[in-house]
Amino acid sequence: MKKNKYIMTLTMIIILLVSSIGMYMCYPYIHNNEIAASKEQNIIDYMGSQIFYSSYAISQELDKQANINTSLESYIQAPEETSSQQIKSSFIEAIHTVQKELTTQTSYSFIAKNTKTNQTISNTDDNLLDINNNKELADKYQWYITVQYDSEGNVSYQNQQKNHNSLESAISSTHSSYNTDYEEYDYDRDEDILIHSETTYPKDITITYAIEKNIDSSSELASYLSNYSVSLYMRFAVPYILAFCVVISIIILLIPMQYLETIPFLNIVSKIKFGILAFLWCFLIGTLLSLVPFFIHGVYTGEFVEFFTLFGIESFAPILTPVIQIVLWFVFFTLIVILMYMIKYLFQKGFKRYFKENTCLGWIILNSQKIMNKIVNFDLDDNINRSVLKIVIFNFIIITVISIFFVFGFFFALIYSIIIFFLLKNKFVEIKNDYQVLLNATKKLSNGQFDVDINEDVGIFNPLKNEFTHIKDGFEKAVKEEVKSQKMKTELISNVSHDLKTPLTSIITYVDLLKKDALTDEERHQYIQVLERNSLRLKNLIDDLFEVSKANSGDIKLHFVDVDIVSLIKQAELECQDKLDEKSLDIKMNTSHEKIIHSLDSSKTYRIFENLFINISKYALDHTRVYIDVIEDEDNITIIFKNISEQEITFNNKEIVERFVQGDKSRNTTGSGLGLAIVKSFTELQKGQFQVETDGDLFKSIITFHK
Repeated sequence: MKKNKYIMTLTMIIILLVSSIGMYMCYPYIHNNEIAASKEQNIIDYMGSQIFYSSYAISQELDKQANINTSLESYIQAPEETSSQQIKSSFIEAIHTVQKELTTQTSYSFIAKNTKTNQTISNTDDNLLDINNNKELADKYQWYITVQYDSEGNVSYQNQQKNHNSLESAISSTHSSYNTDYEEYDYDRDEDILIHSETTYPKDITITYAIEKNIDSSSELASYLSNYSVSLYMRFAVPYILAFCVVISIIILLIPMQYLETIPFLNIVSKIKFGILAFLWCFLIGTLLSLVPFFIHGVYTGEFVEFFTLFGIESFAPILTPVIQIVLWFVFFTLIVILMYMIKYLFQKGFKRYFKENTCLGWIILNSQKIMNKIVNFDLDDNINRSVLKIVIFNFIIITVISIFFVFGFFFALIYSIIIFFLLKNKFVEIKNDYQVLLNATKKLSNGQFDVDINEDVGIFNPLKNEFTHIKDGFEKAVKEEVKSQKMKTELISNVSHDLKTPLTSIITYVDLLKKDALTDEERHQYIQVLERNSLRLKNLIDDLFEVSKANSGDIKLHFVDVDIVSLIKQAELECQDKLDEKSLDIKMNTSHEKIIHSLDSSKTYRIFENLFINISKYALDHTRVYIDVIEDEDNITIIFKNISEQEITFNNKEIVERFVQGDKSRNTTGSGLGLAIVKSFTELQKGQFQVETDGDLFKSIITFHK
């Protein structure tokens, strides 16, 4: 049985594939028939208006050669006082337009002769007047006709090709547009007046028009002939489509039903309710048939290549174009197979049984008992049922109000409401289950289980699932930060103890030394200087510690004023000049403007620059240059301090701005390790940014203030 299923499926695919390829192979015949039919008709339609207008233009040119002055107004009669003068003006303007391009246009060739004056005019070297008697000349042209106007202005067509009725109709329709009756209201006589506008044909002219087999691609006629007819494409495609449909239908009818039922796709189709299946089938078959003319035309006009060019895959056009066409027909013929299969299925199952099992109405009747039981056992105490019921009742009222304007609106609204109820209920249950999954994971996380993951799809809660993952990661990060903070606190206590203990121990030692009586004045003076130096160091350390603590706690009040940043940097440099000179450091300042004014706290900003200069005086290499760049743009003011480090830079750029972190790991310098931390805190308090960058031994401090 399983083997038969694969064999029948493969056989059906081969049948559909062969039919689809065969239909694609018929495209050239459909296209050629359409071209032949539409080309001849398009030529007639085009030449109809051209012959009408050019006849008058040619007549005018021939009269000029014979020194005869003929006015175009003589060909059209229209009362001066009426709106028909607009028709007259448009007629004369059209003739003048044709006159200008008469001998230069490339759409068609012509030769004309005035039978009275024997004057001729032509735009070709061929003697087209003899085309009816010269076979060699006639073979050069794909279409030609001789138009004669006698002395009375009557027109006749000689030696014309087939479809002369169509040509006469095209010329007459243009002519009749100027032969019009108008009704106007005469206010003086209070009555409607019928006014007639009419044109007359030229006289005593014979004109032969001809179109060459090779039409100039840039001509107006070539553009006109490029228009294709959807109806013609469809008309010539129908016989081929019907032929393949008949062949496929016969094959399906001949294959026993027991074999067709083994095809999984057809087996699925047979389970779809008739109303839904019929709607989908009609929609798809109608859509595909409407696309047929455009698909066939697109193959021969390069439209598919242009489409592929949009996606940059035009090189695959020779492969993709036939594949798309074959897929189109594969789907179309599959729908024919479905139709024939359903006809066989209907007769095999019987109309009565099919109605009960395969139609929506039959299903409702068959399952009415089950539906009734569900209604009777409906639990109103269930919150979900109550919520859904409210939505459905409201929806039913709205649909009923709308449906009262239709014959069976109430019945369909009832069916729709029942369906929507069960759909919504299932959806609510699904949402409840998804919510429970998310809630359980949240409870585990709240109990400290960071290894919990949600791998299920939780529907509309998927965004919350993603946020849950972020929260979990945030908790883990917070724990790591807390561990890091505790470690930093321990290091802080250790560093503070060390940095406070060093000068304090020295103070205690020298105090004990001062207590000795046998001290010379020089020794006493020396000890006092050491005590003063260590006391100041201890004071500065405590002051810096207070400054950082206040900054981090936000307990600092800022007083913003307009500050000249360039002047403030120079002032800080001047105050630190002695320390900078000790290392022979040469300061080079570059600024984008002589004055850069910004609203800042002057004392805190001064402290920022002072700390940076002090830091440079401690750690910069002797006899080097220090560069300071102050750059102002539309959004920011950036200050960059650059110096060469005396010691090899081994510290982390982020750690160096932390509290009690020194570039000198041995902590042999007199600094507190709070200089850059104060710079960072004071900068950020003023809504700025501070960062440190290193490149080899180049140390850069970058301050950015936002405008």
